[in-house]
Amino acid sequence: MAKGTAGKVIAGLGLGVALGTAVGFYALAPNVEGGAGGGSAKIQEQLDQEKSAREAAEKDVAASNDVLSDVAGDVVKEELQGQSVVLFVAPDANSDTVNSTRELVQDAGASVSGVIKLSEKMLDQNNGDDLKSIAANSLPAGAKLNEENLNPGMHAGELLSAALNTEKEASDSDRGLALGALEQGGFISFEGEPAGAADLALVIGGENSEGYQGGFLADFSMGLDENFKGAVLADTQASAEAEGAIGTLRDNGDYAGKVSTVDNVNTEAGRITVVRALKQQSEGEAGHYGAADNAGSATVG
Repeated sequence: MAKGTAGKVIAGLGLGVALGTAVGFYALAPNVEGGAGGGSAKIQEQLDQEKSAREAAEKDVAASNDVLSDVAGDVVKEELQGQSVVLFVAPDANSDTVNSTRELVQDAGASVSGVIKLSEKMLDQNNGDDLKSIAANSLPAGAKLNEENLNPGMHAGELLSAALNTEKEASDSDRGLALGALEQGGFISFEGEPAGAADLALVIGGENSEGYQGGFLADFSMGLDENFKGAVLADTQASAEAEGAIGTLRDNGDYAGKVSTVDNVNTEAGRITVVRALKQQSEGEAGHYGAADNAGSATVG
């Protein structure tokens, strides 16, 4: 498939996944006067129609994913040749999404220097002071913490990016101190061996990327961007809402032009966009992509 054609297909698929109206109406109608609970035959008929439309749309998305899965590797071939990426994964991230994204990043020619799993403890507001203390006391030589944004997520991201970036690569001892302090504190764990240095950072959110957790992941991604060549935050469309991780980052005037976001990583089209967003970050540019209303476009142009 030609790159231009693939981009049009992906853009069309991204825009075609907007199912919120049908899902929301079906979920809320039983509590609305005259809804299904009220025995209205007309309302019930409308609900049935909406449910059928939703199920048909979900089947279309599944079919589109199957088609794109067969060509995704070719679409992104060599997009990240020569780059290295470290993955940061929220505790409630979908494992299939994480594995599929990692495989596609590798298909694009990048090496994955490691997968770091953020713990529930890290995203718990009650542990913020302990996390900030570790960040302050485990910084690699020459690294600094943001003195304006004092949120735990920002400082944790800055610590990890200072320890793992290839721009100003930390010594083995400094990297070991930073990663060891976070691991021993119960804030992170590794998939396999501890992560090595990388050019780019990719954060994959989970099902509950809103409220404090959403703000944390947004700040964390901003902190990663401070030292890595670039950072991408990828999550589902729900995360693009006002209090979600992606929505919070997109609304941040200081970092919206620095960190890229993708709000449909649970689809094959979204994962292709993640790869392209990482490439864009490696070139010093940023953008916001996916199916949500606050996305700049469906995919990278």
